[in-house]
Amino acid sequence: MKVAVLEVRYAGGLDLTDHVVVQASSRLTLPPRLSALLGILETSERQISMSVKVDGVSYRVERKQNGEYVVGARLSIRERCLSKLRLFEAPSESQRRLNGQFAHLLSAWALIGAGYLVYTTKTWDLRAVIETVLLCFTSLTLFVVGHICFSDVHTADR
Repeated sequence: MKVAVLEVRYAGGLDLTDHVVVQASSRLTLPPRLSALLGILETSERQISMSVKVDGVSYRVERKQNGEYVVGARLSIRERCLSKLRLFEAPSESQRRLNGQFAHLLSAWALIGAGYLVYTTKTWDLRAVIETVLLCFTSLTLFVVGHICFSDVHTADR
């Protein structure tokens, strides 16, 4: 019997993490609150992945016909990397807000850089004009991206 960490990811961006007990027969014993929550979420959310980390190694979790969960095959390196990349696919509301703030910060720095370039350029040639225009364009693009991140219209399932 070992205590392990169960991770369940859903398409809407919900990630559940809880401790479970792994029996010698590879059967998982879930806490009652987690079992009830998984039953409720099964009707309304689409589950992306379910894995358990035992002694630092990640394994798939498989559900049997009788509703029991058992430890499956070890996750490949590709699956482990994809599960981390899925965090960017469906960020939470606070992550979107932070991404928007970061985009606005980069936008401001690009605009400051364009202003600095205009102020310090003594002789204007094609290179200086292109750099200034690209910095202004980058600033505007990042500003728009920041507003999209703050928008309530943008949802994770689009």
